[in-house]
Amino acid sequence: MTTPTGGVFGRALRAEVAHLARSGWDLILLIVMPVVLMVVVGAMLYQGVVRDVPVAVVDQDHSAFSRAAIRHMEASPGVRVVAQPTDLEAAWPLMRSGKIYSLAYIPRGAEKNAFRQPDAVIVYFTGAFQTVGSLAASAQTTALTSAAAPLILDRARALGVPAARLKTPAVQVTILGNPHLSFELFLGGLIMPGVLHLLMACAAVMGVGRELRGGSLQAWSARMDGRLAAALAGKLTPYVLAFTLWGAVWIAWLCGWRGWGVEGSLLVLLGGLFALMAATAGISALLVTLTGDMDVSFSATAVYAGSAIAFSNGTLPLLHGPAFAQVWSAVLPFTHYLRLQNEQMVLGSDIAASIEPLLILLAVAVGTFALSVPLAHRRARRAPKPEDLSLSLPTRSFGGAFVGTFAGIFKHRPLSSTILLAVVAYAFYYPMAYVGQTPVKLPVAVVDQDHSALSRRLVQEMNATRALDASVVTASPSEAERMLRNGEVDAVMHIPERFESSLIHGDAKGVGLYLNGAYLVRATAMGKALGGAAAAAAEQTLTPVIEATRLLERAPTVVQRPLYNTTDGYGSYAVPAVSAIILQQTLLLGAALFAGLRRETGAQPLSTRSFLGLWAALTLIGCVASLFYFGFVFWFQDYPRMGDLFGIFLAVPVFAASVSALGLAIGSLFDRHERAMQILVATSVPLFFLGGAAWPLFLMPEPLAWLARLSPSTSAIQAFVKLNAAGANVAEVAPELLTLAVLAVTFGAVAWRRLGDRSSNPAVG
Repeated sequence: MTTPTGGVFGRALRAEVAHLARSGWDLILLIVMPVVLMVVVGAMLYQGVVRDVPVAVVDQDHSAFSRAAIRHMEASPGVRVVAQPTDLEAAWPLMRSGKIYSLAYIPRGAEKNAFRQPDAVIVYFTGAFQTVGSLAASAQTTALTSAAAPLILDRARALGVPAARLKTPAVQVTILGNPHLSFELFLGGLIMPGVLHLLMACAAVMGVGRELRGGSLQAWSARMDGRLAAALAGKLTPYVLAFTLWGAVWIAWLCGWRGWGVEGSLLVLLGGLFALMAATAGISALLVTLTGDMDVSFSATAVYAGSAIAFSNGTLPLLHGPAFAQVWSAVLPFTHYLRLQNEQMVLGSDIAASIEPLLILLAVAVGTFALSVPLAHRRARRAPKPEDLSLSLPTRSFGGAFVGTFAGIFKHRPLSSTILLAVVAYAFYYPMAYVGQTPVKLPVAVVDQDHSALSRRLVQEMNATRALDASVVTASPSEAERMLRNGEVDAVMHIPERFESSLIHGDAKGVGLYLNGAYLVRATAMGKALGGAAAAAAEQTLTPVIEATRLLERAPTVVQRPLYNTTDGYGSYAVPAVSAIILQQTLLLGAALFAGLRRETGAQPLSTRSFLGLWAALTLIGCVASLFYFGFVFWFQDYPRMGDLFGIFLAVPVFAASVSALGLAIGSLFDRHERAMQILVATSVPLFFLGGAAWPLFLMPEPLAWLARLSPSTSAIQAFVKLNAAGANVAEVAPELLTLAVLAVTFGAVAWRRLGDRSSNPAVG
């Protein structure tokens, strides 16, 4: 007598819940990690807006203008003047060491008409930490411009030119959905859904993969009466519901408690969240049933879900990126969820606009689940194959353990694929999301109510930029705003009636600029490009007035120059920092897998010499991988590299030693080696943001900033970016190197204790 399908579903559901109730590590993934990561991300972004960025001023003019400029900077909430070096040579060490993010250089004679190139007022900012550096530079530029304004008017009056004739059109910027340019809303809406998506994927892989026996599902199929469709559905349901609930909790925190609100339909937003988790569960089931190998499934999960944020269009848009990046972005379910979330949570788009991504997510969920069922039946018909997980090392020989470590890595596919192949694969895979470096030809709607030569010139100037494409010209502001909210365009430029005539007669009307606040990276780039296009078009109209009074020579020229990332490219800023995370996580996972395999197979404890041999071998692998990135990969991808060779060669071994020791210590806790991938993969994204590259450490709560330094990647990101890009010397990164050395010694002692003393290895779950 067979069990009804509904009975199998219920039986599988109850069996999975019962397993979760008694499995410590699965409960950690299902309950503890979402809570901890939400607390970390929430605390990290709590301040929301970048404020009090440390900057410096080199004042060689010592004039009323330069003193006024410094007062304006000190009054700005965005920056904090922490140093006033006497010259640029004294300022560069502050920039290289990361003590300042931006530097205003006011040359001698600036107040006496020295505003022209090459004696322009220059604002240097660190492009290696682009987000904070560019915001600091903008704040300093605004302060300089404000200080110069009275000077220009005084000289105009002295020349007998009416001040009104000098007015240029103001640009009124309106940010839809995120008017305060809050990084809490932008990054919070990007990071946590991506992390929950990755946690969900790992949990589902472990849930289904746990039933594999030698690549077969035969035993599980027998317990479920062969009804694997119902059994798979019952097994995956607890994970889908749990992570949908955690996603709803995060939305409640961000939009409710923190007050950002849901601009569109909460029901559609929650439906999209559920569809994302269901699609993730379907993909996990498909990977396990297709490969019959949990390690391979985890590796594939790390590739597709671990990089989902990078390929999601949430940061650098892929509209005109490489074909692979565009196709891969469209394949990934997180891309479609993020679009739906931004439309409904941030922009208040029409519900109809979000139906497409919702249907795509549901189709992925149904399609992958439907494909996994016949594959599961196929796995159930296969006989289990014997597995050899043994990983023995000579217990009393440094050299034997050193050589045996490499032999073990090549023997076990999970180790070789994680420690060796993943390092190479990620070197070329991850940068594909940032090949374009800057936004290219993003669609702009132009509301032209002037229909003048100037408005047409303004459209031409926009189309001449690399970033903009004035693809739509309309007379209806409401239609343009609807297009912006529904994602049909990325910005709107509103040119009012009588715009040209008012500009010529000295009563300039403003240009309205509307940007999509859900995507701050592209909004910032488009704001600069649109503002520049408006200024260029207006300058042609005002040229007769300017030339008549020769004020072009007397107006201040403030030039911004990015340092250490001269193209100001997003990839040149993001990938070098992410590389430290890639290097850490591949080595960390490999070391944890190594220790987990030894624990799982009951290997003998190691003597001190053997442990040091194991540690040295893993450290050497980490060194080779790091130098491969900083030498060949950065050269191949044309990223800033090898600024200080001695510092790099000193920092790399200390970093590799700290990471490998941490991996061995963590891996010794796991009851089975797959836990390394299940537990550690999802930490990659939060660890990157805790590294201070995208969101600076000084804006985080001090206890969190100190805790972040327990991860080697935090100090490594700071040190490697400064050494590679800025050419910082050892003394300028000494705090980071000292932290890494302390971590290496501390984690090494813990790992030696764990691997060398079996009595201290209590099981967890």
